[in-house]
Amino acid sequence: MATLNVDEKYLEELATKQVQAATKAEEAATAAGNTETAVWVTHGVISGASNSAFVTAEKQRRGAGQNIRQHASDLAAKLRVAKQTYAGVDEDLSRNLDKQMLDG
Repeated sequence: MATLNVDEKYLEELATKQVQAATKAEEAATAAGNTETAVWVTHGVISGASNSAFVTAEKQRRGAGQNIRQHASDLAAKLRVAKQTYAGVDEDLSRNLDKQMLDG
């Protein structure tokens, strides 16, 4: 029979990394914001076609960043639930074993 070892601290570390990843994804999604405005100001009407492409690209980047942020946040929450669930089960089983032990 295989032995299952769950390290609650490690689950918390993983959850923290997912929260950090969510933050970075959100930052990255907005890092190149307003490119079309900057190009319009510096290049004028001639940049119209490029500006349309910039708007589309920024929308896609923002959507991808939001998806990554959401999934990373969800995973962090699930890791924390797993940690709490394991801690509760471990505590319950420990109490059950304590009740079965004979004194002396």
